[in-house]
Amino acid sequence: MLLADFKLSTAGMPVDRLLAARVDGDVVPLRLVGVDGDQLILGTDVDRQVSLSDVIALEDNNLNLVVRDEAQQLHPVFGYRVVAEQLVLG
Repeated sequence: MLLADFKLSTAGMPVDRLLAARVDGDVVPLRLVGVDGDQLILGTDVDRQVSLSDVIALEDNNLNLVVRDEAQQLHPVFGYRVVAEQLVLG
């Protein structure tokens, strides 16, 4: 999913919603890791969780969203669900 598409689909949502991902059946918090080429990398982190406002503030809309798990594998994001006021990417 491109960052531009993510921004468009979340327009109007509360910007304080936190981002998470489903990894190995568990919902885990995400943090911004950084940009690598054309990818915006989000990593799992229980101590720091990124909010929708943090992602919306990014300017390069042509980045592909990916989630990096604890084994350092990258998983492309194809969409999200709203679960308990969090955006769970998957």
